[in-house]
Amino acid sequence: MDKQKQIEKLVLLCIDTAHEMLKEYKVIIPFGIRSFNNSEDMKMNCPGDKNPENEYSEQIESVVRELKEFVAKENIFATAFVMHLDSDGGSGIGLQIETKQSSVLFVYPYRKEAGKWVIDEPIQTNQLMTKVF
Repeated sequence: MDKQKQIEKLVLLCIDTAHEMLKEYKVIIPFGIRSFNNSEDMKMNCPGDKNPENEYSEQIESVVRELKEFVAKENIFATAFVMHLDSDGGSGIGLQIETKQSSVLFVYPYRKEAGKWVIDEPIQTNQLMTKVF
């Protein structure tokens, strides 16, 4: 699979996962997904599933720590870090994609409309939530 398609697949998986979390839990539990250099496999880490009582900041730190450990031990092409963001009275899905060459953060605004979660087109930002690579 070409690297651009691999990134697109990673982004879609992240947004689909966040959408399912909203439907099931009404909240986005911070999670990471990693994509590999020599494989089309993708693996997720979501420590908040095991420890939902932890503070949100602790859940974020756990995801980032695990992603950094995976990058050090595995042949990873890209990582995605996903969390809930609030700003100006709205909510968004923060989706940070990183490779060795680049890092970018997108915010996907979302809202509940007619009983369904609606995720809008992303807004690219110049900031990063954290650094994994």
